[in-house]
Amino acid sequence: MNNEDPHTKDAPEDNGVMTTETRYFTFPFLELESGGALSPVTLAYETYGTLNAGRDNAVLVCHALSGDAHAAGIGKETGKKGWWDSMIGPGKAIDTERYFVICSNVIGGCMGSTGPSSPQSAAGEAYGKNFPVITIGDMVNAQVKLVDRLGIDKLVSVVGGSMGGMQALEWVVSHAGRAKSAVLIATAARHSPQQIAFNEVGRQAIMSDPNWLEGDYYGKAVPARGLAVARMLGHITYMSAASMQEKFGRRSRDKSEPFKFNADFEVESYLHYRGRSFVERFDANSYLTITKAMDYYDASRGRKLVEALSGAKPKVLVIAFTSDWLYPPYQSEAIVKACKLAGVDATYCKVESSYGHDAFLVEIEEETHLIKHYLEGVSRDNGTLFFDVDGPVSPDHRVIADVVRSGSSLLDLGCGDGTLLSLLTREKNVRGQGIEKDEWAIHTCIARGLSVFHGDLDTGLSEYGDGSFDYVVLNESLQQVMLPDRVLSEAMRVGKEVIVGFPNFGHYTSRLRMLFGGKAPVTKALPYAWHDTPNLHFLTITDFIDYCRTRTIYIGKAFFIRKKRTVHFLPNLFAETGIFVISRVKDED
Repeated sequence: MNNEDPHTKDAPEDNGVMTTETRYFTFPFLELESGGALSPVTLAYETYGTLNAGRDNAVLVCHALSGDAHAAGIGKETGKKGWWDSMIGPGKAIDTERYFVICSNVIGGCMGSTGPSSPQSAAGEAYGKNFPVITIGDMVNAQVKLVDRLGIDKLVSVVGGSMGGMQALEWVVSHAGRAKSAVLIATAARHSPQQIAFNEVGRQAIMSDPNWLEGDYYGKAVPARGLAVARMLGHITYMSAASMQEKFGRRSRDKSEPFKFNADFEVESYLHYRGRSFVERFDANSYLTITKAMDYYDASRGRKLVEALSGAKPKVLVIAFTSDWLYPPYQSEAIVKACKLAGVDATYCKVESSYGHDAFLVEIEEETHLIKHYLEGVSRDNGTLFFDVDGPVSPDHRVIADVVRSGSSLLDLGCGDGTLLSLLTREKNVRGQGIEKDEWAIHTCIARGLSVFHGDLDTGLSEYGDGSFDYVVLNESLQQVMLPDRVLSEAMRVGKEVIVGFPNFGHYTSRLRMLFGGKAPVTKALPYAWHDTPNLHFLTITDFIDYCRTRTIYIGKAFFIRKKRTVHFLPNLFAETGIFVISRVKDED
């Protein structure tokens, strides 16, 4: 067992370069979810940064299928960069000047942790076909033992992409009290039939190799061809059609013998190279073991995912990529929706990318912005959020802030950059969440420490139950949605009261422009030309009042504003903005 004190700085800097060293932690016994056990168990791990005196600045990073413990810096033994070096280090997304970062090779692997190639007995014979079936839960339970060994009661966060995201989700489901947050990147709560199918083809390629020998090939020729084909298939799923087209197209290699079954195209040559290089560093039995663990994983344990997440305490950030067809965004959104229904504080961002599943290793700038700010918000001891809204408060925001009760819960539909949510959190201590369609507005919301969902209001609010919030706010959003009637109906289902604010198209300046110019008005409140407007509905105060009357919607309060003044006379003519507090049933109190 490693008895070194982890309180020291594990990754010293040499001439500005972070050098790292793999360590090994051995414990006597691990009970497996399948009913068996591993004994003894060794985990290879690396750490970066310094564990502080309170031992409360630790971040656990979980690797994907073919990853290992060497996540960052230059390996002392290999001289190679870590697989996520662009994200972990001084001043990077996971800042080692602030956090103590841990990464371990999963059990079942072949990079130092106990796996099929490990000795089964003192005689040194490898497990081979005798290695037991393991699960994502088993991997995480082994990580828990390592975190305990390091003397850490609670992690700032567990961060992982792909299979690493499954591990991070498992921490949320099964070890909810051990982490303040989790960051799940390009992952799923369980594999789809298609994902299982891809893994099975890879496994069959290995098991069909005559050198596999039912898993007992150690000391003999390895099943190199089968493992290489499995990796080639994997790389096809990691890339998108667009990234393949950009990187390879239909370009051919220089060849002296055309029209042969050779690797004539550049994409073929690339896949062959990837297959060969993978065989040099990975074990075929570990590939079988780990892919099966991924296929078996179901965070819901046969229940509804929302039930599995009920009572979970960590905050969750979920990141997906638009072109990822191996782990498509709908699987990430399903996790976030289950979190919302379970009362888990979840934030979601879908990043525009053409790199497919590989995006979680490539889209460094956006991931850095999202994760760095998210961890900053999570790690604040007092739980306060960061605000940068010290400028003047707009008249409509001031009216809404005056209406909202202190300490209430609130959902802001079309929250933009979070200015209103920040104001309400600061002044009224609301428990607020937002939904926003613009990706970069999501980035700003996360930088402000806000919980936000990257989504389209027109698709509904199915991730929220009836009466989930005291208030739902639709400010400067109603005129931009495609289906305002549906959005309003959903808002009144989810919120006990709905606050609706919109620019009044009936304002006299708009009327004059129409009357004398004969043209659609472009005003400060409606600053769009007809050909580039995101606004689809130009409603007036009278339009909205008539709508509420025909839908038997109760208007509790109404405010009409021009600049900073309240308009009392002919508001449909003189008010620039209308703000209404509505509900389905009049409150008898």
